[in-house]
Amino acid sequence: MKTLASAVSLLLASSLGAFAADLPARYTKAPPPAVIYNWTGFYFGGSVGYGWGRSNLNTTLDQTSSWAVEGAAFQNQFVNISNNRLNPAGVLGGLQAGYNWQSGAGVFGIEADINGSDLNKRTVYTAANPPTTRTFNESIRNDWFMTLRGRAGYAVDTTLFYVTGGLAVGNVKGSWDLTSANGYTKTASANETRVGWTVGAGFEHAFAPNWTVKAEYLYTDLGSINYTSAYVPGSTFAPPGSNYVERLSQDFSFHTVRVGVNYKFGGPVAARY
Repeated sequence: MKTLASAVSLLLASSLGAFAADLPARYTKAPPPAVIYNWTGFYFGGSVGYGWGRSNLNTTLDQTSSWAVEGAAFQNQFVNISNNRLNPAGVLGGLQAGYNWQSGAGVFGIEADINGSDLNKRTVYTAANPPTTRTFNESIRNDWFMTLRGRAGYAVDTTLFYVTGGLAVGNVKGSWDLTSANGYTKTASANETRVGWTVGAGFEHAFAPNWTVKAEYLYTDLGSINYTSAYVPGSTFAPPGSNYVERLSQDFSFHTVRVGVNYKFGGPVAARY
């Protein structure tokens, strides 16, 4: 009986194995490969933003002029009311272009931009400066600036976080005008292209294979401009023949925040299996 049961079991096992062998093969479809955005390549774009800054006006009295005969108290008082801090602010916008190179999650690159700027401030201050009253009209202005910066960042797929810094060049316009109740008017101004530095940080996000948006902060320092006062023709002064000369210096630094969009040329999207 046991022999018969063993024979039946063996026969069933062989039949089931043969039936299974005749069934069509079933395959599991592999999932599609994941993709990683590649930041390598050239890009070009534009940005708009807002800037605010600081400009300290410092006055030095030329001791080779008529100031040499004035007392220290009067000189110090004049300097104190002449010196003012201006806080320029305004909108800005421009174009940028650059190149990124990606290695792993690290992204390194260089970027240049040029910007039109409306950062400016004017202040008018009247003060009694015995024996007379004087009104100071002082201003600072920036019409344009450009930067050339290195960038280093960390990419999380389509989002890039980066720091940046480098060279800054821009124009700085400063003016100083004085009207005195004594009957004279003096003026001084400068318009110079200054070379300075900039540093900042930002992030950029790719919302399409060739398009990115970014937000960025920069601190920029363009150094100082220097100029000398002169009497406006027709001014009078008592006593006649006196010639008081002031040396003016204005520094200029500012912060900017801006948003922009870039178009990235070429640059394949890397596949990750």
